[in-house]
Amino acid sequence: METCGLIAEYNPFHNGHKQQLQVIREQFGPEAGVVICLSGPFCQRGIPALLDKGVRAHIALSMGADLILELPQAFAVTSAERFAEGAVQTLLATGIVRNIAYGTEQPEQHENIRNVAAILADEPPELGEIIRNHIALGTGFAAARSQALDHITGNPSLGALLRDSNTILAVEYEKALVRYNYGATVQDNGHPAPVTTHAFPLFDKEKMSASAIRDRIWEALELDRGEDYLPLMRTLALLLPPASVAAVMDAVTRGKGLLFDEMIAPLFLLAPVFSHLDRLKQIHGMQGGLAERLVNAFRDDPTSVLQTGTTPYETFVRSLATRNHPASRIRRAIISAAMGIENDHNALTKIGPTYLRVLGFTKRGKRLLSFMRHTASLPTIVNTSDFRKLEDPSAIAQAKLDLHAQAVWNLHAGYPDRSEFMRDVLQAR
Repeated sequence: METCGLIAEYNPFHNGHKQQLQVIREQFGPEAGVVICLSGPFCQRGIPALLDKGVRAHIALSMGADLILELPQAFAVTSAERFAEGAVQTLLATGIVRNIAYGTEQPEQHENIRNVAAILADEPPELGEIIRNHIALGTGFAAARSQALDHITGNPSLGALLRDSNTILAVEYEKALVRYNYGATVQDNGHPAPVTTHAFPLFDKEKMSASAIRDRIWEALELDRGEDYLPLMRTLALLLPPASVAAVMDAVTRGKGLLFDEMIAPLFLLAPVFSHLDRLKQIHGMQGGLAERLVNAFRDDPTSVLQTGTTPYETFVRSLATRNHPASRIRRAIISAAMGIENDHNALTKIGPTYLRVLGFTKRGKRLLSFMRHTASLPTIVNTSDFRKLEDPSAIAQAKLDLHAQAVWNLHAGYPDRSEFMRDVLQAR
């Protein structure tokens, strides 16, 4: 069976995602197995998932995916590099994924994306030195890396690939494959072979991004129209497939099951750790002076940021943002502080994922799982109770973080009594 892996957040699942799955089906055939590595309760930019991971997995299965695996939380809210490494390692560990597809602003540059990834994976000393020099002059890391690549290759078009968010992730996926694609994928003839990558355009990007869709939903809720959600539903119907529209509107009308950073970040900032600078410095992502600036800013204006609404928290984060501490990194650090994730978190991600958490599957996906019994290099968690069978300390630590993050999401999304151990794996037809 031909297989293709995707790395996604589906926050939310929109028409571009639907089209991507359709194109993958067209390219690999109707019988191909599509495996998704999906972020859990919190996402890479340091924001909560809009909808529960089970809801997003259900939508993806209904739209053409066959097997949904959860990206461990240790990798979901971290740098693009660590995010990509965790996701790629998850797909490789299945032993069944032969292809990995991703979206990029520049799909025609697929070969150059791979070339850039190879250079960065090699970590030439000259590259690191130039990056450090640019940073010392006040250049942010992303721009410094782009300029350094221009310098050592003499090709400005390569450095330009590191200026678009999705292409940066594409480079990181390719870089992770350079480092970890050790030919562990089993072919039909029994011989291992490396994974092949495929670059696709960002379908439907011209209409509205996932970020803009989230903003539109939040704005509609802020207008406080009472029970009149028809304008929002009409807007979403143009941007999301029916299953996504139904999921969002169901959460909106019930008043739970929908989460925005504007709803929870002010509450996160009430955590005691934000009142103790020495303690905050021990939190993952709070280095480089960020802890001091955050404490000082919060001390100077402690009330406005605690208000709910888009402006106060967004203004607070952007007031702290610098070239070396962009807004997404600050959001990730705040989430880390609220969850008590300390500096030893880096050690937890360096070892890679330690298990494969199954969120859902189709009939074809069930066949893929049966293959994985013979090919997977990591234990497979089908039922949440399987977490209790883990013995490796690193696996237990990653599992605890997964369960804690989901409990935090549940609490703020209106499900304080929902236990992750009650979650059933989704089985779609």
